[in-house]
Amino acid sequence: MSYINKDLLFLNKKQKEFIESLKNKIKTKIPVKLLNHMTGTLNFSKKLSRIHLIDNIGKYPVSESNKNDINEVYHKLCIACILHDYGKIFNYEELVRIAQEEELGLSEFEIKCKPIIHSFVTPFLIFRDFDISDEIILNAVRSHTIGSTRMNIVDRILYISDKVEPSRDYGDSRRLRKLSLDNIDLGLLEVYKSNIMYVINNNNSLHPDTSNIWNYICGGLKNAT
Repeated sequence: MSYINKDLLFLNKKQKEFIESLKNKIKTKIPVKLLNHMTGTLNFSKKLSRIHLIDNIGKYPVSESNKNDINEVYHKLCIACILHDYGKIFNYEELVRIAQEEELGLSEFEIKCKPIIHSFVTPFLIFRDFDISDEIILNAVRSHTIGSTRMNIVDRILYISDKVEPSRDYGDSRRLRKLSLDNIDLGLLEVYKSNIMYVINNNNSLHPDTSNIWNYICGGLKNAT
């Protein structure tokens, strides 16, 4: 595990103020437990970023042109982390109504699956309520529950951080946190596997894309080793 100089990865004053303004806007709307989770996700993503972001942005680029401003990417990751569960302040019926009225293109499974519908509606809510339209941010939020078959480094760090930030105190969480800090690829694989097993053990249905996403993550790990 190679730690980088933290001075190479930072938020400038304007970026910090923007993140704080987002926190202030949501803290009056969101239950304390959920706010703590969103803040915990942000904080753990910072730890992962300081170890993995610079080394892996070329491997999992956020832009096809590969012209990635590292601090701007880091800023977008922070925004995605602090807003990723914003949709959870809306009840299920409201999320369904918004998805249908705005024609967001959710599948029948995504409409009916209460635990994950928020991730598909939240990008629209972020655009509507915060005037944020950046696709890097919105795509990371959209994929934070089930992942995708095209996960860039921002998607990966948010996905992992959401599942293992310190308030997620379940049986395997400490091992998964340490593993993710040591190896981002193996961390994603094991976190994704843990999430699949959680869904199965609770007798819930897996998203139809789960198999393809799992195979994509496995393939990426094999290519990295």
